[in-house]
Amino acid sequence: MTEDDDIEGLAGEYVLGSLDSAARAHVNARRRVDASLADAIEAWQHRLSPLSETAPRISPSPHLFDSILSRISGETGRPTHSAQIVALHRNRKGLGPIALLGSALAACVALAIGWFILTQPATSPKHVSAMPCSRLFKEFWGKLEDDKFTRISAEHLAGLSRMALRAYDACQAGDELDANALFKRLGRMQF
Repeated sequence: MTEDDDIEGLAGEYVLGSLDSAARAHVNARRRVDASLADAIEAWQHRLSPLSETAPRISPSPHLFDSILSRISGETGRPTHSAQIVALHRNRKGLGPIALLGSALAACVALAIGWFILTQPATSPKHVSAMPCSRLFKEFWGKLEDDKFTRISAEHLAGLSRMALRAYDACQAGDELDANALFKRLGRMQF
C-alpha cells in the first residue's frame, strides 16, 4: 500500500465518520500540517456531499458508536433472547433406499455419457473453401523442374515454400481472396 492509498483511505474513513475519537483527533492534527491529507478530506467531502443533502438530519446518541463496537467485539454484548435448541430426529429408514437409488442412477448417467463420448467418431474440420486448394498447391510445385531447384537459393526456396503454405492455408480457411492473390503471385514468379 502506498502512502497515497493510505491518505485516501484515511480521508475516506474520516469523512464517513468511522474513526474512533483518538484516530479522529490524530487526523485533525495531521491535516493542519499535511496538505495532501487536507485535500483528500476535502475531495471526499465534495464527493459525498450529495448523499448527505438528501438524507434527513438525525443526530445519533453520543454513545451509539461505542455501543456498536462493544457488541461487535463481544465485550458487553448480550443476546436479546435466549437460544432455543430444537432436536432434529432423522428418519433413516426412508433415506437409505432413496440415496442408493440416486447413486445408482448417477453412476448410470455417468457411464452413458462416457460411452457416448468414447463411441463418437472423431470429426475433422469441414473443408470450407470451394477452391481446389490441393490441386493449386500441387500445380505450383509441379511446374518447378528439378534443374530449377538447383538454381534457386535456399533462402529463396524457403520463402517460396512459406508463401505457398500461406496460400494453401488461406484457401483451406475459405479466404479465397487472399488465396487467389497468393497463388497468382506464385504463378507470376520467374525462376
